[in-house]
Amino acid sequence: RSQLEANRIALSESRTLLEESRGQIQEGKDRLAEAQAEIADGEQEIADSEQELKEGWKEYEDGLARLETEFKDARKEISDAKEELEDLEEPKVYALNRETNVGYASYESDVSIVDGVAKIFPAFFFLIAALVCSTTMTRMVDDERTQIGTLRALGYTKNAILSKYMIYSGSAAFLGVCVGYFFGSRMFPAAIWKAYDILYGFADIIMVDNVWLFVFSMLVSLLCSVGTTFLSCRMELMHPPAELIRPKAPAAGKRILLERAAFFWKRLKFLHKVSARNVFRFKKRMFMMIVGIAGCMALVMAGFGVNDSVSNIVNDQYDNILKYGISATYTKSVTQETLEEIKEQFKDSITSQAVLMETSVDAPYDGGAKTVTLMVSEDESIRQCVDFHLGSDTVEIPGKGEILIDKRLAEAFGAEIGEEVVLRMGDIVTKPLTVAGIFDNFTFYYAYMTADTYEEYFGEVFGPKTIYMALSEGTDHYQVASYLSDMTNAANISVVADMRARVENTMESMNYIVALIILSAAGLAFIVLFNLGNINISERVREIATLKVLGFYPRETGTYVFRESMVLSVMGIVVGIPLGILLHRFVILRIKIDMVSPDIKILPLSYLYSILLVLAFTVCVDILMRHKINRINMAESLKSIE
Repeated sequence: RSQLEANRIALSESRTLLEESRGQIQEGKDRLAEAQAEIADGEQEIADSEQELKEGWKEYEDGLARLETEFKDARKEISDAKEELEDLEEPKVYALNRETNVGYASYESDVSIVDGVAKIFPAFFFLIAALVCSTTMTRMVDDERTQIGTLRALGYTKNAILSKYMIYSGSAAFLGVCVGYFFGSRMFPAAIWKAYDILYGFADIIMVDNVWLFVFSMLVSLLCSVGTTFLSCRMELMHPPAELIRPKAPAAGKRILLERAAFFWKRLKFLHKVSARNVFRFKKRMFMMIVGIAGCMALVMAGFGVNDSVSNIVNDQYDNILKYGISATYTKSVTQETLEEIKEQFKDSITSQAVLMETSVDAPYDGGAKTVTLMVSEDESIRQCVDFHLGSDTVEIPGKGEILIDKRLAEAFGAEIGEEVVLRMGDIVTKPLTVAGIFDNFTFYYAYMTADTYEEYFGEVFGPKTIYMALSEGTDHYQVASYLSDMTNAANISVVADMRARVENTMESMNYIVALIILSAAGLAFIVLFNLGNINISERVREIATLKVLGFYPRETGTYVFRESMVLSVMGIVVGIPLGILLHRFVILRIKIDMVSPDIKILPLSYLYSILLVLAFTVCVDILMRHKINRINMAESLKSIE
């Protein structure tokens, strides 16, 4: 039994061991299954990796093929760029300063105009003012001749009498200069500044007093007034007191030259004969009236003339000379295909066009150098876009070795047709070129030569890269310009309307200056006429009073007196017309600038306006003076020494 029990225990242990073995076997199977699963996963990963490797290798081969293609294209681009670089011309270097800025250049031009006018008109105003002072003080001394004689008889010295009149005239000049300087130096600059402020948008004006200008004005005014007074008094003081106290004897009557023309003299009315004798018999009064009115006429004509010279610059330049509306410049020479494309696009809008090369060169001369726009072309249509003429004469196209230059450049050179000039482009200076013709031009500087001349004298290949196009009326220039700017190789598109507007702005600002000139001249003319008219009546008080005693009606008396004034005014106008032409020419020659050059001309209407304006001043003065005639006491005729 114990053996059986032992066997049972052994059997139980064996069973337990068997169960453990079975567990270990099952665990081994599970591990084996897991290992097989891992092996399967590994095989799948290997398969996936092999697939990725195949795809990566294919991508690599495709990328390598693309890279080779791109390398090939890049090498071709580099090769083409090198060829294009070799074909490029040597770049030109330009040193630009602020004077090349359009705004600065325009402002400098406007300032030059004001500066030119400011140097001329004050001198003429001083001359007219000197005439007024001279006539006024001479007349005053003549009127007080008896008083001067009385003072001398009472024992006053010559210096004391001189000082009285010199202090009077000097104080008037001093006060006039003070008021005129402080009023004029602020009113005129403010008006001019306001005019230019419309164009440039300036800040507020800062007034700067010029002491030397005040001193100069004072010295000139004192010289005109005190100097004239001194000379007039010295002439009177040379006579003894007894002669000064007695009134001057009337001038002896003389026959005038007009009386010798019997066929004309017989047909004059009696009062007209008297007026003619009075006009030509009193030489000093006639001279003063003619000089004064001639000076006023010259001032007014010069003012209108300056306006005529500058107001038509735009029309003359851009309607009669530069007839194209758009200038298009490209980086490469213009081809026939380009021209056909433009014609096809705009057809009837283009009235004419010309192909040329437009470049900037320097024209050296003794006084410096001018920047010139050089036009080079072999296109016969160039004359339809640029009209080369001088006055009414057509200027022919130059031959080989010849050049056309504009009138402004010819004046700067001092060159005439047949003489030689040179041009400079960078470091290249041409051999002397013969001036074959000179043409009108009013803005900037222009020259023209043929393609053969350009290639020989500059040593460069002619390449027309610019197109001038004249457009029909009503065409939108900016729409055409927009299309041209979008074309291949377009470099610069210029609309002439923009340049025209720029010049018009300069001329518009000039109108304010001209208006100031005309108003100042008109004011001075009125003062001169009033002063001379007043002196004329003062000298003839006895004569006028006698006429009234004889029964002349007021209208007849006024007509009799002012008939002479009108005749003298007409004579002064006749003398003033050539004087005004010379003054106008002198002024225009002083205000020429690089941007524009005014034409020296006065329109027929300006002659008419100037004459009517001076006559209107004469009539106004006559109307004012009639009141003085009406106030003359007829009893004055009884005091006559005749």
